[in-house]
Amino acid sequence: MFWWLLPLAAVATGAAVWFALLGSRRSNARRRPVAHADRLTALPEYQSALRRYRRWLALAGTALALLLASTAVAAARPVAVDTVRPEQHNRDIMLCLDASGSMSTADAAVVDVFAELAREFDGERIGLTIFDSSAIQVFPLTDDYAYAQEQLKSAKDAFDGKPGSSGFLDGTWNGRGSSLIGDGLASCLNSFAGAGESAAATGTGTGGETTSQRSRSVVLATDNFLSGKPIMTLDQASRLARERSVRVYALNPGDLDYGHGPDQPGAQLRAAAETTGGSYHALDSPDAVAGIVAGIEQTETSAIQGAPRAVFADVPGLPLALALLSALALCAALWRLQPSRFRSQAWLRRTAIVLLVLAAGLRPHLPGGSVQAASADLNVFFVVDTTTSMVAEDHGNGSPRLEGVRRDIMAIAEQLPGARFSVITFDTTAHVRMPLSTDTLALQTITEVLEPQVTAYAKGSSITAARQVLSERLAAARDSHPDRPRLVYYLGDGEQTSGKEPQAMSVDGGLVAGGAVLGYGTAEGGRMKENTGPEGNTAYDGGNGTGGASGTPGGRYVQDNRPGSTGDALSMIDEGRLRTVAGQLGVPYVHRAADAPAGDMMQQAHPGRAERIDDGGPLTAGTELYWIFAAGAFLLALPEAVALVRQVRGLRSLKESGR
Repeated sequence: MFWWLLPLAAVATGAAVWFALLGSRRSNARRRPVAHADRLTALPEYQSALRRYRRWLALAGTALALLLASTAVAAARPVAVDTVRPEQHNRDIMLCLDASGSMSTADAAVVDVFAELAREFDGERIGLTIFDSSAIQVFPLTDDYAYAQEQLKSAKDAFDGKPGSSGFLDGTWNGRGSSLIGDGLASCLNSFAGAGESAAATGTGTGGETTSQRSRSVVLATDNFLSGKPIMTLDQASRLARERSVRVYALNPGDLDYGHGPDQPGAQLRAAAETTGGSYHALDSPDAVAGIVAGIEQTETSAIQGAPRAVFADVPGLPLALALLSALALCAALWRLQPSRFRSQAWLRRTAIVLLVLAAGLRPHLPGGSVQAASADLNVFFVVDTTTSMVAEDHGNGSPRLEGVRRDIMAIAEQLPGARFSVITFDTTAHVRMPLSTDTLALQTITEVLEPQVTAYAKGSSITAARQVLSERLAAARDSHPDRPRLVYYLGDGEQTSGKEPQAMSVDGGLVAGGAVLGYGTAEGGRMKENTGPEGNTAYDGGNGTGGASGTPGGRYVQDNRPGSTGDALSMIDEGRLRTVAGQLGVPYVHRAADAPAGDMMQQAHPGRAERIDDGGPLTAGTELYWIFAAGAFLLALPEAVALVRQVRGLRSLKESGR
């Protein structure tokens, strides 16, 4: 907005009024009093004409004032912050690593190749999933390459046997058998957003918009040495990849270990990769990285609706509409006040004013311009309770509490376009599920696959288990961008099951600028269905029986094993503990019901305001020209202000002389 034009317009208007008054005083000096003028002015016809003249003069003055004000505001280019979802062309690459025993001597080298691949990509989203008998997602699809490199370094430390890094592989041995390659590849395929659809299909994303899928690839590192009975064979997984238009690029550290026959692991892996349109490489081949990168870059990038972004957009509609109405009213009033030929200089000027305002209202523009993106300039951390109690069926009409969590996370993201989001989940331990990123498509993917801890591994958890991880990520965000406020949204039910009092959820002063603690559940409580993991038939199956994805639960309910108790266990919200956590973080507490509006979560959260930034780059738009026409109309209206002030001044002088 050219806000500096407004004081200039005020000065110009004041100068015009001063010039009109100055000229009026000089003209009054040449006037002479008329004797017995009161007899004329006392006539009823004169008084009636004078009243009509004053009314039209008042109308002209009001219209002129509105015209000057509205054209000045339009020339100053009023703007508003709007939310858009710009079209993007991008690719998704999931790094898929076999972490079984037969790969133990090669995994560190594989991670080095993955790190080199990550350095080669620019703009693509990458993720990492590791598997043995079961799969875990190390980090989701993201364009935060610094975080990806940090996680790949942790993977290399684990595979090199660095002390204290063995926990990196936790969760990869939850199934039966070992090195279940088909299951691992299927898990990697399910890590893409809209995994249940082919890339050519369209789906409905957050907010209801129709989107098409990104170009998607999997880099699968395995020796294809199967040691168990998988749910899905490698051949079945490769067919699934073809159905979803996902290309598989295979890296084999044991290329010739089992011979050249078509039934050997290496040959089967090559065939599976090449049938998807991908390629096969030996790990030690010097062309492996270049070949994979070239293959991925040759894939077409599908147009998608990108993450919501706030933009500063011109909104001159109201002032231009007001300017047009006031210009027409001014012309009508002046015609009654000063009937004259339309070819006179005054009427040519008035016609030009109307035409300029009309031209401005058409919003002419030149191609090749841009509109500046805006951002709330915030780091937003979602701390999500994923303990078994979060599937208690007392949110809305018998829905699990996690369903409310998913909806609320995306609702907050919609309210803060341009902000950077991170997801930290906790049960027995805490994990960073998503690093800070503006990519709300990645955020949507993470929220869609949120699921509770496997019931058999639940050993009691603390509601403040994420305290250390949250403190570390907040401190890192502060050190990276000290001027960027940090919001924390804690989403949970407050149920403490570890048998010990929770530690204080306190962080260093100044790390949390706002946010809220969001509580889910009821005092009456709800029953909880078991999650037996991807190999069980009572797992969360996403509603389609695939297992391992969040969705509609099925199977047995958790039983009440307390002495003297029988039947299904109930989980009740503990709002007292949640309010304590809110007080320790310095944010408000808000109980969330299924039908609660999103605005309740934003109250007192200090979300900040959108500001112009260059990080996201401008968005393509035309170069607006309307403000030039509005400025021209303002300048042409100034002589009308001079003339009108002189008429008012003359009317007052006439009244005084007629006394």
